[in-house]
Amino acid sequence: MSFLRFAARRKLLDSRTTRLSIPCASLLNRLPFGSRSAVTRRWIGANLLFWYVQCSGRHQYIGTLQGGILSPYLFTRYVRPLISAVSQSKLGCNIGGLVVNLLAYADDMVLLAPSWRSMQSLITLLELWCSKLDILCTTKKIVCMIFKPKYKEKYVTDKFPNFVINGCLLNFVSQFRYLGHILSDNMNDDDDIRREIKNLFVRTNVLIIRFYRCSRKLKLILFKTFCLCMYDVALWTYFSATAYNKFKSAYNKCVKKMFGYMRRDSMTGVLLELSLPTFDTVIHNSRIIFANQVSMSSNNIVQWFLSIGVL
Repeated sequence: MSFLRFAARRKLLDSRTTRLSIPCASLLNRLPFGSRSAVTRRWIGANLLFWYVQCSGRHQYIGTLQGGILSPYLFTRYVRPLISAVSQSKLGCNIGGLVVNLLAYADDMVLLAPSWRSMQSLITLLELWCSKLDILCTTKKIVCMIFKPKYKEKYVTDKFPNFVINGCLLNFVSQFRYLGHILSDNMNDDDDIRREIKNLFVRTNVLIIRFYRCSRKLKLILFKTFCLCMYDVALWTYFSATAYNKFKSAYNKCVKKMFGYMRRDSMTGVLLELSLPTFDTVIHNSRIIFANQVSMSSNNIVQWFLSIGVL
């Protein structure tokens, strides 16, 4: 598995200025205005017209702020030929009878391959299309990760030659943060649990510092809004009881610290008085909500994972 992130060549995506700059003439040819509603066409057309006027003047490129409404849409339209070429190469992993080799979320992409040779072929194909589209991959942010097979009799080796892109060698890592979630090569979620414990303490301390004079009713609303929405906890599958209990203890400490209770106070009584759910209830509710959302998905890959009981 390779994690890719695109950077700037001719200011297509400049991470230093956090702006997404579009070669307007090339982008206008890729936008399917006929498949959009009249309101959407007028709105996108008005914005692109403004950018095109700016591009025709002294500045050849003008950008949108990263995180803007149009930035992900414009970027995905621009790199669609690259995505199509990689997806149609038929090199990748067999998931539910489908060949899956690319997962893309704006400028963050993941390549999947069952062997070293197929992965290098995908990277070479990616490099070819990047040169055609005038995109440069940031080799400092590209990493590779090897997942060992489930059965030991299929295990061959965990040492492979480094992959090469743009003449640079790519590094292998044992863990990587992708879309906020920490992935480990041993498929263990303890590192991601520690990340969420840290985030819980940070959010609680910020609320205490900024709203310590507010009423308990307002503090309850703030705590439920910022501390009970735990990121991707429904995805945790393989973790140790030690990491889970540390997270549970952190939750209890944050509740008592947020509302001014003593350490020796009964946690059950505190939660009943505040009408807050227990830690186990929060995790259970997150998993139920996630399961309901996944069950409504029409994606073939998601449905296959549901059929084998992974999700």
